[in-house]
Amino acid sequence: MQVIGLLTENPRAYYEMIEALREKNIKFVSLDHSEHIPAHVGVIITTEAESEKVGFDKVVTDSDPDSAVAKALAALVGDSEIKDLVIGIDPGTRPGFAVVGDGRVLKTSVAPSPEAVGTLVEEVVREHPGANVVIRIGHGDRTNRNRVFNKLWDEGHKLEIVDERNTTKRSQTPDEDAAVEIAITPGYKPRKKQDTDPCEGEIRNIQRLSRLESSGRVTVSRDLARKVAKGELSMTDAVEIQSNGSNHD
Repeated sequence: MQVIGLLTENPRAYYEMIEALREKNIKFVSLDHSEHIPAHVGVIITTEAESEKVGFDKVVTDSDPDSAVAKALAALVGDSEIKDLVIGIDPGTRPGFAVVGDGRVLKTSVAPSPEAVGTLVEEVVREHPGANVVIRIGHGDRTNRNRVFNKLWDEGHKLEIVDERNTTKRSQTPDEDAAVEIAITPGYKPRKKQDTDPCEGEIRNIQRLSRLESSGRVTVSRDLARKVAKGELSMTDAVEIQSNGSNHD
């Protein structure tokens, strides 16, 4: 079985790549520029600055460790061999994101916002143009879930909503790990766009978070909280508006 080779003299890059590989339980070997590359190495991760010194046919570089690992895995199995891609999304203000190709975890990350998930999905689809792509979204955090769902629905993706109970893991990357569990769990297929109007509990929670954001100075109004939930305002902007005394219900 071929494995990933890690070849760099950059201490920071080496440490970050090691962490990314170990978090995903991916087998790899550490290499040195002065040594012969073993026959069981199928692809090498290195830095852009060192790439020209690596005498190997499959070399990947990326400043982002997770992206570098994803590229290496794709090169290792061969893009043409990946038939089924499942993207798992753990909804939230910063959604967990995972890509599973033919049963193997290719990439995990955290999106900066629900709408930003669309950009991550586009990148995956572009990297694997021949794959059958299904996107599975956890059923929790209803408003943020539906913001993600509607964005991807408008782009024509195959979508499922998954019961995400028991997907939370005690780890350093719980959102990403939950996204992996969601990706490998079949869900149901909604037939229409989802309602993004937040419920009472979500509004109250955002008001609670606004007090934390402002160190107890203000509680945003229900109207502002609703706009934050729907992605129309950031929490920072809502707190600033409330602090300036704007009139909202």
